[in-house]
Amino acid sequence: EQPRVEQPRVEQGATRPAQPTVGDTLTVVHRVSVPVGTLVQPRGPSDSTLATLIGPPLVSREGDSVRIAYTMAVWAPGKHSLVIPGAVTVAGDGTVDTLPDATVAYEVASLLPERVAAESITPQAAQPWVERTEPSGWPFLVLLVPVILVLGAAALWWRRRGSAVVHTPDAPLDPLAVRARLERWQASGESALVIDHLLGALPQDDASAAWRARVDAVRFDPGAAAQLDALVLEGLRLFDTSRSAR
Repeated sequence: EQPRVEQPRVEQGATRPAQPTVGDTLTVVHRVSVPVGTLVQPRGPSDSTLATLIGPPLVSREGDSVRIAYTMAVWAPGKHSLVIPGAVTVAGDGTVDTLPDATVAYEVASLLPERVAAESITPQAAQPWVERTEPSGWPFLVLLVPVILVLGAAALWWRRRGSAVVHTPDAPLDPLAVRARLERWQASGESALVIDHLLGALPQDDASAAWRARVDAVRFDPGAAAQLDALVLEGLRLFDTSRSAR
């Protein structure tokens, strides 16, 4: 099947004026009948003095034809015939072909007043330069007032928040109360808890070091409960000795 080319036409959008003026955009729609599976590569107009292509042409298939939409900006007023180069087609079997050129007619209205020669229109005069004003210190003064207020409020809050709380050191532990607590733990069967406390309470002397070594040897042995009870009694005697030495 040979490609069939329809003449392109100008498509009027919902918001597009019936007659564009210089600088407006218009859409030219070109439909080409080609078999399904044919690749169509459109080419834009080359006369940029009449129209300039805005973005690549949009190609879409509609039934048995391919729709090519060219969005262009027009520049020259009057009636014109714009040549659109034929698109390049690549068939499914690899055959490459170039379609014939097409021509679209359109009219562009001028922005200048009607029936007035362009040479007779006087250009508008250049606008004067905007004079640079002298620097002023008012912005600094305006910002300085809230800064002073914030600093004053912070100083007032700092003075009213009160003096710092002085933490008094904890009173020293009463050795008699500690000895009584250890005896209660031992009586309730918490020998391991008494051992843990004595490990930190006994002084760093030779007798205590020897006791700590025997404790480490049986401390985590489930079958050494009786030995732990004996070590608790020995540790309590060491605790009494260290207390009397003080």
